[in-house]
Amino acid sequence: MRYLIFSLMLAAAAHAITCTEGLMLYDKTIYSFFFNEDGAILDSTYISSLDGIFQSEKFVREEDRILVAYSSNEEGSLQSDTNLYFYLINDINSPADSSIAFSKSVIGDTTFIDAITDEPDGVDDPHISRQKIKLFKNGLIKDSFEEEPGDTTEDYLELTLKNDTLFRLSLQSVDGAPMDTVNYHFYVADKDDDHLCHDFYRVNFCFGEDGCLGPNNTVVHNGDILQSYEHTIKETASGFVIEVFDSGIWMYQFFMRYTDGHTTSIAKRPAARMKQPSRDYYFDTKGRKQFKAIPYRVQF
Repeated sequence: MRYLIFSLMLAAAAHAITCTEGLMLYDKTIYSFFFNEDGAILDSTYISSLDGIFQSEKFVREEDRILVAYSSNEEGSLQSDTNLYFYLINDINSPADSSIAFSKSVIGDTTFIDAITDEPDGVDDPHISRQKIKLFKNGLIKDSFEEEPGDTTEDYLELTLKNDTLFRLSLQSVDGAPMDTVNYHFYVADKDDDHLCHDFYRVNFCFGEDGCLGPNNTVVHNGDILQSYEHTIKETASGFVIEVFDSGIWMYQFFMRYTDGHTTSIAKRPAARMKQPSRDYYFDTKGRKQFKAIPYRVQF
């Protein structure tokens, strides 16, 4: 028994992680289409609502594909299924339906990925896009190019961890227009608890001369910095759990597992009833409201 307790203490010490470090690992996994294996990867997600509805997803990685095991009670009864998430094709010259065709190279501690992604069947507005991803110790840079009939979009994402703050900047160009800020967030570790992060964002969706209506019926202007969600990290023997709160109300969980052979089980349903999370949106450079799920089946 003493040996077991000592071993668990050693494991916890070896994987000690702060909130900003955990969020960086999560974002790197999401935005690199699960290619990142630098420390921890996403194992499962869990979302619950005040009226008792829940959704959970567990990602199953096989040699040449990723599956998602899905459970919910949205239709009034428990439903579960396992579907294809993506095929993985290690040849960027041979893309196929519902696949990520990629090439990967490593120079020092930096990983370079070129990928052509084709969203699986069943996703709204399926599309093919070209990705260039650069993964490094404390962040990620990603360029994405997508072409649809009559519309081309280029997205740029920069993720950087500096000291106790994680910065995430998203830019977008539509139909060749200059790059414009779509989303700018930074996550700051609490000064008294490095397992707690405060999420701040810069307003860039306000087009009225006199400002527009923000949180709690306040008037906000482009460039204002507002506080959003709070994130906490809870460490486990096999990884850690990221929990997201809005004004103190639990919203959803992301279960991460370390890439050293440990596994985690899909999230258990909390006993408490929770608030229904709202889906995030942003405006593009033409002022159109846009919705996204990143990755394609994980809701934010």
